[in-house]
Amino acid sequence: MKSNAGTVTAYLDALPPERRDALLRLRALIERAAPAAKASMSLGLPSWDWKGPLFALAAQQRYLELYVADSDLIAARKKTFGNVEVGKASIRFMRIEDLDLPAVEKLLVDAARNRAR
Repeated sequence: MKSNAGTVTAYLDALPPERRDALLRLRALIERAAPAAKASMSLGLPSWDWKGPLFALAAQQRYLELYVADSDLIAARKKTFGNVEVGKASIRFMRIEDLDLPAVEKLLVDAARNRAR
């Protein structure tokens, strides 16, 4: 869901606790995987840019979503992310427990490495 929040922190703070906690966990993985990426609000969503858009998070009405700009990596690993729906550039999930977090973390690290080249 797009927001008028001015910062990533403000966006996350406005969420209900369970949704906020899930996206905070993903935020930590993103920032560990791509420390050079700059966090900002882009198109109403928390986003991380590094040589262009790299990652984004969203709390949609019925699910949470992680966007990754490297769609080839997502396609190659789509069966590894857990009990989720996988789109061309996103992973949609209901609860953080539905995600295979080690697989997601590897995706984030590899996407950041590809961007660093």
